[in-house]
Formats: sequence, structure tokens, C-alpha cells
Amino acid sequence: MSAESPLSSQDLNLTDPAFFASGDPHALWRRMREEDPVHWTETNYGRGYWSVTRLPDVRTVYTDPVLYSAQKSGATLPLTAAFADPARSPSIRLAIEGAMLASNDPPRHNKMRQVLHHRFLPNAVARMDPFVSQLATNLIGDLIQTGECDFVTDIAAKLPSTVIFEIMQLPREDWPMLFEMANMGSAPADADYGAAEALEARTHALRTIIAYVQDLAKKRRGGGGGGLITILSEAKIDGVPFTENEIGYNGFMFIAAGQETTRNSLTGGMLELIRRPAEMARLRDNRSLLTTLPDEFVRWISPVTHVLRTATADAELGGKTIREGDWVVLWNGSANRDTLAIAGADEFNIGRPPTPHVGFGAGDHFCLGALIARLQLRHIMRVFLDHVADIELTGPVRRVASHQFPGFKSMPVRVTPAASPPKLN
Repeated sequence: MSAESPLSSQDLNLTDPAFFASGDPHALWRRMREEDPVHWTETNYGRGYWSVTRLPDVRTVYTDPVLYSAQKSGATLPLTAAFADPARSPSIRLAIEGAMLASNDPPRHNKMRQVLHHRFLPNAVARMDPFVSQLATNLIGDLIQTGECDFVTDIAAKLPSTVIFEIMQLPREDWPMLFEMANMGSAPADADYGAAEALEARTHALRTIIAYVQDLAKKRRGGGGGGLITILSEAKIDGVPFTENEIGYNGFMFIAAGQETTRNSLTGGMLELIRRPAEMARLRDNRSLLTTLPDEFVRWISPVTHVLRTATADAELGGKTIREGDWVVLWNGSANRDTLAIAGADEFNIGRPPTPHVGFGAGDHFCLGALIARLQLRHIMRVFLDHVADIELTGPVRRVASHQFPGFKSMPVRVTPAASPPKLN
């Protein structure tokens, strides 16, 4: 990126999935924060939007869900005009309908959250502790046996997918198909996950998972049990059952988004520890840092890079006039590196005191699964420290081509087992 080029010359990068796989969005966001923190940004499909890059402004939008709607245009910046067209894109049509928690406005959003949050409350997460601990032990045990693996597919993806599938009580034989469809739905423009046409890939994944969830919900309804599918099948708001779309689209949300935060935060966090041996040594010397480590992983990686909001009235934000109907994009990845709001935000620090980062979102849309994500990160890193003396990369790290979930799809590693580890159960 040329320092002399106008900032606007970089606008199209932010709707280019390939840029997030091979470019440097943090350099662009840094420049935006310095030069134009609420920046009018053009697309190649004729619909501009406001890019919000500083943490205070991002939190202002997050915490006013009435003025900044997640539902009117959906919660994701469209890749193309087709993605924004309800006649062509089922995902935007369902979002505008308010069928999913993440793209739903109050007061219904708050009522829907109350119905769905039970499996993610502290007591419920505490009951998952033994399961997650054993799962982490098994995954690291497999790694010790082989000595090397692809950290993304063999550990970072298996951990959260197994946990969310267990919470939903999904048949194990269906897990591979659901994992494939979740990848396709989250990164439809990535050649390894999607198809020649991104909207076609996204639509196929969405319809496949929604139909699966709806069918399973019908079978589980009235049968008892505390799995999320059963909860969805019997959910009511003000005495009215969830629609089939609400059952299916929320099921899609849990299956797809339930994997992304932990998978990408764990991979990205481990990569930073590999690159920073002093920070790894610091963690080994002070296990109490496992308490603060999860939030630093999430802050640093920002697994959900952005969310979209639509202004419902004229407003002022960061010195700019936002008009009713304008799109406002919150770049979480930028806000979490805002050095004016977070001391040393451009440094990776596993002992960082609590900060108002937006790696889990904020306000009404704070991540429903934050507690279970933190639990998984703590356990896998605890077991890793117990049983692995050293870890090194053995090949290139490959990132996903996605402007919303630009995580990792490959990170080959080799490990050296600890000399005197605790016994693996």
C-alpha cells in the first residue's frame, strides 16, 4: 500500500475476501484510524458504507441497537449486489425477517436471547467443564502420538466443532457434513470451501444446514432433553412458537458461528506464541496467565472481523453525519488494535488486564458463547503446556479468504513432548 495514495483508493480491499487472506488489513485500518476513523467507503456494486475503525465509535454503535439496526440490511457486509438482494439471497431475506439472533433487533432480539441462552449460562458452562477438559486431553494426546499435525484441522477446528455439536446433541455421523457446510457458509468465496460462484456456495450451505436442523427439530420436539436442537424445537416468544425459519436459521448460526471464534482465536493465538518465544516462556512460567489468555487471543485475532448495521435515523458519529438508511460497518479487527483506547493495543500480551475489546461483540449482541469459548481456550492451552515442550511450524500458514471470518485453514506444526508430563487420562 502506497503511503501517498488516497485512502479511498483502498476501499475495495474491504469487500475483497482475497485481501484478508494475503493482504494486510491491519495496516489499512491503522491508516484509517489515523486519517479518517469514520470513513465513507465505496464498493464495486454501487452501495457505499461508513467504515468505523476506532473502539469508542464502534462501541457507540454496538450499544445503540435501536439507532443502528442489525436487521434492516442484515449483519454482514455483502460481497456483491446479489448478496444484498433478498430476491436472490436467502441469507439476507432471512436476516431482514429477523429469523436469527445475530441479525435481530430489540425488543424481539432480547426475548429470543432469553430463550436461547440457557446452555451458555455460567452453571451450564460449568457442567461442560469435564467434557471439554477430556476433549482437550484427547486432542493433545493424539498430537503427542503423531508428533506433528495440521493445527487447524486436527486441533483448533475439532475442539469447538465437537463442543457445539455436543451442546446441540447432533448425531456423530453427521458431523463431517455439517463441518463442511459450515466452512462453505462462512467462507463461500474461498476456493477450498466454496464454489465457482460465492452466492451459490453460501446458499447451498445455508439451505443444507437449515433443512437438516428443521428436520431434526421435528424429530426431537416433545421428546425431552436439553440439547439446543430440542430447545429450538420447543422455543416460544410470548407464547408463540418459533417459526421454521427461526429454528433453522438459529441452528445454522450455532453450527457455523459456534466454531469460528475458538478455531481462529486458538490458531492465531498459538501462532503468535510460536513467533514470540518469550511470551510462550512467560506463560509456561506463570500458569495464572491462562485466566487472561483467552481474551487476548480473541482481541488479537478478532475472529469476527466486522458487523454491519443500518442507521434508522440521522445521527452524528466521529464528527460525521450518518443519514437514515446508511450502512455502518464496525471493523472489530481495527477497534481491537486502537492504541488510543487500549494501552499497547498493537502488542500481543497474554497478561493483559481486562479491556473493553469487541472480540466478542458488545451490548445486546455480545457473543452468547463467550464463556464456553474461554473455557475451551483455557483447557486446550493447559493441556498443551502440560504435555508439549516445544512447537514449531513445518510449512506455510494459510488463511481463509473471507472478509468476515478471515481465519486459518492450515498451520502445519511439529511438537516435542514434555520430558515428564502428567499422565494423559
